[in-house]
Amino acid sequence: MKTLSPAKINLVLRILGQREDGYHLLQTYFQLLDWGDEMEFTLHTQPSIDIKGNFGHLKKTDNLIYKAAKMLEPHKQTSKGINICVHKNIPQGSGLGGGSSNAGTTLRCLNELWQCKLTQRQLQKYALTLGADVPLFVLNQSAWATGVGEKFQTYSIKDYYFVLIFPQTQISTVDVFNHPDLCRNQSKINTTNINNQQYWSNACTALVLSTYPEVKAMHSHAAQYAATHMSGTGSTLFSAFQSKQKAKDFIAKLPKKWHTKLCRSKKHEKNSIRL
Repeated sequence: MKTLSPAKINLVLRILGQREDGYHLLQTYFQLLDWGDEMEFTLHTQPSIDIKGNFGHLKKTDNLIYKAAKMLEPHKQTSKGINICVHKNIPQGSGLGGGSSNAGTTLRCLNELWQCKLTQRQLQKYALTLGADVPLFVLNQSAWATGVGEKFQTYSIKDYYFVLIFPQTQISTVDVFNHPDLCRNQSKINTTNINNQQYWSNACTALVLSTYPEVKAMHSHAAQYAATHMSGTGSTLFSAFQSKQKAKDFIAKLPKKWHTKLCRSKKHEKNSIRL
């Protein structure tokens, strides 16, 4: 089975408060993209879980893909193991959900390949233990999310062409959410507001721009030509366009040395999990 492990961007990320356990209460819109990592799952006769891909110095047992597979292993209705090959395109620390996407995609695909027959709710429960963003990629479609990011309302907006801009900076989500200057008392907005780009905002942007000079410089330059936003806790910046040509015109105005990617809103798939 070959499948896309999609990247996500947050068109809206509002922080409404913080729980006693440290988790933040969010209101966010996750837009899935038609670009991301490429994953291939192959059953094999040995019962092992094998993972191939460029994960740097990450230990196999610390890889979210491995953790996801181990969660489903007790539920599999076959003696076969799995070989998982990953072609990484999503930069680490980019705010695009690469690791979470790999984990959620693994849960969704192995539930089918291993004939686990777990319900949607069971998969979501496992996903949440791996990370707040992981349930989105089990859902496999764009959605509003509330709570700590695990309560979904599927919601679609019109398609856009997105230009992603990648500063050569890795940003720790933990560092951003633990920073004392992070705004944590924003108010809710209505779901339908997501259809208006004027409401696209990110509670983390001001903090990141004040802390990471490279991200700030790139944001300031790009914002001269189009509204420029930040995904998650950074570092990826993005702009949205209604036509491919306008997106290309925008890229042409950026320094050629910048790393960019032109992609689109991800189409819903027939096997997307619906809540």
